[in-house]
Amino acid sequence: MRYYFSILVGLMAMCCLNDAPAYAGGTDTITLNRGWTLTETSEGLPLTATVPGVVQMDLIRHGKLPDPYYRLAEDSIQWVGERDWVYRTSFVLTEAQLLRPNIHLLFEGLDTYATVKLNGKVILQSKNMFVGHEVDVKGIVRGENELEITFASPLRSALPLYEASGRINYPADNDHAETRLSVFTRKAPYHYGWDWGERMLTLGPWRPVRLLLRGETYLKDYPVINFNPKAKQPIEVWLPEGTVVGRGEGALRYRLKDVTGKTVYEYTGNLPRGTRGNSLYVCHALPDPQLWWPNGMGKPYLYTAEFLLYDSKRAKTPCDSLSFRVGLRTIELVREADAWGRSFYFKVNGQPLYAKGANYIPPTLMLPARAQAELSQLFDDVVGSNFNMLRVWGGGVYEDDRFYDLADERGILVWQDFMFACTAYPGDEAFLADVRGELDYNIRRLRRHASLATWCGNNEIREAMKYWGWQKKYSKETYQLFAQSYTKLFRQLIPSRLKVLDPLRPYIESSPDTANWGRPASLGLGESHYWGVWYGREPFEILRERIPRFMSEFGVQSFPTMPSVQRFSRPEDWAIESEVMKAHQKSSIGNDVILHYIKAEYPEPKTFRDFTYLSQVMQGRGIALGLRLQRAAAPQCMGSLYWQINDAWPAVSWSSIDYYGTWKGLQYQAKKAFQPVVLVPNKGGDTIRITSDRMEREELVRLEAEVLDFYGNKLREWHSGAVCLSRGIMQEDIAVPYGTFFPDEEAKTTRLVRYRLTVLGEQHTVLSEELYFAMSPKELRLPVPNSFFYSLEPSEDGRSHDLRLRSPILRKDLYIECSIPGVHLSDNFFDLLPGEEVCLRLTPRAGYTLPKGLRPESFSFLSINDLQTR
Repeated sequence: MRYYFSILVGLMAMCCLNDAPAYAGGTDTITLNRGWTLTETSEGLPLTATVPGVVQMDLIRHGKLPDPYYRLAEDSIQWVGERDWVYRTSFVLTEAQLLRPNIHLLFEGLDTYATVKLNGKVILQSKNMFVGHEVDVKGIVRGENELEITFASPLRSALPLYEASGRINYPADNDHAETRLSVFTRKAPYHYGWDWGERMLTLGPWRPVRLLLRGETYLKDYPVINFNPKAKQPIEVWLPEGTVVGRGEGALRYRLKDVTGKTVYEYTGNLPRGTRGNSLYVCHALPDPQLWWPNGMGKPYLYTAEFLLYDSKRAKTPCDSLSFRVGLRTIELVREADAWGRSFYFKVNGQPLYAKGANYIPPTLMLPARAQAELSQLFDDVVGSNFNMLRVWGGGVYEDDRFYDLADERGILVWQDFMFACTAYPGDEAFLADVRGELDYNIRRLRRHASLATWCGNNEIREAMKYWGWQKKYSKETYQLFAQSYTKLFRQLIPSRLKVLDPLRPYIESSPDTANWGRPASLGLGESHYWGVWYGREPFEILRERIPRFMSEFGVQSFPTMPSVQRFSRPEDWAIESEVMKAHQKSSIGNDVILHYIKAEYPEPKTFRDFTYLSQVMQGRGIALGLRLQRAAAPQCMGSLYWQINDAWPAVSWSSIDYYGTWKGLQYQAKKAFQPVVLVPNKGGDTIRITSDRMEREELVRLEAEVLDFYGNKLREWHSGAVCLSRGIMQEDIAVPYGTFFPDEEAKTTRLVRYRLTVLGEQHTVLSEELYFAMSPKELRLPVPNSFFYSLEPSEDGRSHDLRLRSPILRKDLYIECSIPGVHLSDNFFDLLPGEEVCLRLTPRAGYTLPKGLRPESFSFLSINDLQTR
């Protein structure tokens, strides 16, 4: 199958307004990020403003708005989204700049209802947060210029659309308002609230505003690069319609460079007069093409494509140029009938992929507030946790270009939803026309990325149409309207635009595509959001039999760690039923369900701190069990994306990394569950399944077992025969002598088995390790905590510290808490075996440095042992 690369608008030299160089050909880009003011339209003196930004950011900075994430501030910030706001700035152009043949203003993102004036003239009216706009201002700009952007309240702007619909109150239950206006506005759905997020209706120029100074002829879009390894000339290069703008004959030079900067292919083609679309076309091969691979399958190799535009065949100096990185790879979504029903898995470069990762939501409600270092930290986290995929969920936003650049660089595939989630949407001509512009803009912007694996029409809407009771809640006519609009949008408009703009990349109409968790027989037919665990309160063990073809959502909630809780609350708030904790818990059933799952496996918490700790132990162990069981079911199941990796604000949620960047127990457990090789005991414990997706060479291995009591005494040893660990996805079952490991009921409560998979002939090469307990933690007879040894010392590089731990007894689910923000531990929420020293590396998170005063007393420790003695 061919892989389709295509490329978004290129912005060349970045420069400040006052330092713009003399014109020497090409496109000069001036970023208008200085001198902005903000005023409410009805009153007040102007405030200095940040662009890119949103109104709430500047009001907080000027002390006009409280921290929206602290305690009970949510209600006090809602007035901002009910009013109109004006941003203003001025800029000066030199005579030389005014003589440029083409001058455009580029607005990369306006949130959401915006009217733009340049020198008193309306040049743009926008009503879609997800679309960028490029406006020709050649005849409007002058030496001194005034730019004004008025943002109208998204609530008041949508109200006429609600009235025109016949006052249909759409089933957007996550819109935390009595009248749900969110469906009428192309604005991030989660801004209106969600079952993990507060409501904050932001307004503002949330992405950069730039001035583009261009020559007579320029590159407006990126050329397209396709890769088809089955063809004799596998690399295809061509120009989409409108890529080159200008008059007269010219030429375009194309170069492909390897990672060292060496040119490995070069071609120059002439461009005819008039229409430039599809006017250059070339196919070529490379002697030894390097492929782009996802994390864990190989290197994400990226070439650099360079295009030089000449306005004359004989010109020596290019009039414009651009360059971008290209990954050569193919991707397929395989959906075929088989013994289990119908498959659902991805192939990359012809190789089956077991997808390992999580769902990703926007990292904050005030999107421009995210630092680039935090985005880089996210990709460090996912790569370091053995992920190969993230799903960009459909209730948020299409991410910034840098997100997809990092995914390309780090080998992380992106499942990309379009921004529709959990409700019916209108299907009138005006709405569909607006959506069409959104589709075209974002498909063109993102299709060039090697990391982009698939498009998905929406989150859970097809399932909702069938199973969420809308047929009973609404009249027959209204429900039919929902169904007709669904067909127009997700079965007609989106596929038709993809066919034109990105025809070779897979499209999934809705997620889940077929399966419904309340109907187990359907799990064999496609990907699933399995919410029997959590909403159905089914035990984690049900995941042994509820095996989908691809798990694209499942999860349970947990609280943040206590240091994170302390950042958004006061000591008097530290109770499950306090008003502050309830305000940061947006699931109406959340705390009750968390306690339900804790009590099933663990001692009942007696304090608030115990509750937060146990919620993370429960979440981490339970979801990791599901991840391991799904991997052990390959190739029946070929993907595990849990819900969710991150938070949009400090809250009780399903996340594995909290809003402040602290790893919860789940992130540590997911890292281990996604290792290339894992050991998965069956329900009875008498069989261990070796499951692997390693791409390294074949090796002979064996399974080894040590039976230990909780004081470190070795009671028995055992090992299997040799097993060949092959490349790619494989499973191997090993029978173990369970009866000799646990001869009676007392043994089940007082001992454990440490399993290790080792390479034959290499004593110290351990590919995987698993600790097995025969009983739940609350049934184990754990030793009373006593002496505990730990030390802290700087590492050799001086940028981190080593924390060494040693205990004479088993410390079950040991949690290490650091009172200093921004300190990351290489492991946490783990079982510390008796008598064995563990060394943990302490490193700073993005935006932090480790303090010189980091001392042992900065740490505290908690384990299941401690709870059993209370």
